[in-house]
Amino acid sequence: MVEFLSTIFTLPTVFYTVLLGVVFCYWLLSAFGLVGGEMIDGWIGGEAHGHGAHGLGDHTLADGTHHHGNGVFDPLMRLGLGGIPITVVLSVIIMVAWVLTLYADVYLLRLLPGAPLRIVGGAVIIVAAFALSLPVAALALRPLRKLLRKMQPGPPRPILGQTAVIRTPVNRVTGTASVEDGGAGLILQIRDDDAARFKRGDRVVLIEYLEDQNVYRVVSEDEFRGA
Repeated sequence: MVEFLSTIFTLPTVFYTVLLGVVFCYWLLSAFGLVGGEMIDGWIGGEAHGHGAHGLGDHTLADGTHHHGNGVFDPLMRLGLGGIPITVVLSVIIMVAWVLTLYADVYLLRLLPGAPLRIVGGAVIIVAAFALSLPVAALALRPLRKLLRKMQPGPPRPILGQTAVIRTPVNRVTGTASVEDGGAGLILQIRDDDAARFKRGDRVVLIEYLEDQNVYRVVSEDEFRGA
């Protein structure tokens, strides 16, 4: 037991031990309701359906901004981790990296002679463990991803053809519009290839739902009516 504690609290294992402690504290606080639900609203990739600006296809934290297909989460999406909450993905990656680092420390690092060489070896192990943890985490989370996909509601196709009002600038990667639904209204993510085509307050018509991105294509009212 003493040897185990010594290993996990010395380099390189201590690097992931600290991260694992943060993960444990987060989920403990979450279990007791001390962490707000908005902290786990971030999702990786474009796997969501839904009306609002907080679809599962976001990997931002409930801020209504979308960055599909680019950024720090690209490697995770290419590994098939799209559509899984960020916190879950990071927790599994850190856990796997911690285990790999622990075993590498015990069975490889201790074979190196001299402290300088072990320090260099420890740094290499930290990086290598992270790289190896990505495909392992993807494999472990694959069943969860399939389950989440089954639980997601279908796309809101009945609102196609309805009129919306532009709220924020629209281009290929961002843009929102509001639709009156007889209640509080819907805030939808919309896209258009021409960034100068629409401005705030313009009225547009929803013509296509892009399921893989959880966004809508729009045209102006005049274009829709053939004017």
